[in-house]
Amino acid sequence: MNFNFEKTEETVSSTEILFNVALQIYNSTFFDFIKFFLAVYVLVLLADIILLFIMKGVGSDIRKGLRGMDMPIVSKSRMEKKWAKVKARLESNSISQYKVAVLEADAVVDEMLLKIGYKGNNMSERLEQLGSGQLDYKDDLLEAHQIRNKIVHDENFVVDKELAETTIEIYEKFLRYLEFI
Repeated sequence: MNFNFEKTEETVSSTEILFNVALQIYNSTFFDFIKFFLAVYVLVLLADIILLFIMKGVGSDIRKGLRGMDMPIVSKSRMEKKWAKVKARLESNSISQYKVAVLEADAVVDEMLLKIGYKGNNMSERLEQLGSGQLDYKDDLLEAHQIRNKIVHDENFVVDKELAETTIEIYEKFLRYLEFI
C-alpha cells in the first residue's frame, strides 16, 4: 500500500467549496435570526436566574456573608435625607428641637437594629442581648439611648446643644460604620 498525501487540485477545491458554503450560511439572514433568537434567550435565562436568586433570598445570604450580619437594603439617599432633618434640628436654638433630634436619631438607629435582625421589644433589649464584640459601638449606643430615655421619662431633663450634638454624633458614627449614611 502506497499512500500519497500530496494535495491535489480536487482536494483543495472541495475544501474551498466547504469553506465558502459555511461562510454563506454564517452570513445568511436565517443565521442572523438564529443569533438574535439565542441572544434574547440567553438574556431571558439570565433574568430568570437573577429573579430566582431574589425569590430564594440569596441576596441576604450574600450580604450576611460579606458583613457578618444581614444588612437591610436601605436607600442611602433616603437615609441621608432623614438624617439631614435630624441634623437640621440642631441648628435651631430650641431645647425642644434638641430633644426631638435625639429622639429621632434614636428611632432611626433602633429601626436599623430591628431590620438587621436584633430581637427585643425596644432598643435597650436589642442592645443588651448582644455579647461584647458582637456589635461595634454597643456601649456608646447604650449611653446615647440612656440619654434618650431621660428625655422621655424625665420632663425636667435639660438637653443643651452640646449634649444633643454629642449624642447625635454617637448615632451618626454608628450609621456611618454600617454605611447607611
